[in-house]
Amino acid sequence: MTTRDAERSIVVLETSEVPAAKRIAADHGVRAEEVPRLGVEPVTTATLVIVGAAAAVATVSHLLDQRKGGQVVDLRPGAPRTIYRTPEVVYGTVVIVAEDGSATVEVKEPQGMFGQVVSALTEIASGGPEGADVVARAIEARFGDDVEVTPAERTRRGGDR
Repeated sequence: MTTRDAERSIVVLETSEVPAAKRIAADHGVRAEEVPRLGVEPVTTATLVIVGAAAAVATVSHLLDQRKGGQVVDLRPGAPRTIYRTPEVVYGTVVIVAEDGSATVEVKEPQGMFGQVVSALTEIASGGPEGADVVARAIEARFGDDVEVTPAERTRRGGDR
């Protein structure tokens, strides 16, 4: 295969993940080239270009995406981070946290579908402070059987019985 025939994928990840990403790429027979940074500001992410056979590039890109973990959408006022990925949440899972409770969205076929769900969540959550159940149900309405929504049990307050 010539360089011209090679598939390319761009991956953005934490700088601490670069050595592991390069090992994963090498294990699958593809090159991982880091894009040089411009400027002097401290940056916590790095951009890699993954180059090789299409199937191997797709596999490496997916494995690197899995390492980022699941998605958290924190809708509580004053949350330090609103929308972020974390390996503390299983890949393919979205946890929505709001003042009125939380909900979990399980993406049934996460490869390919997870990115679509995360993009939709960003769009829905940017509409303002909604309850976790409202956001989760909007995702369920959009993706149907491809996701499974599980609202957390609500915390009882004061005189609620």
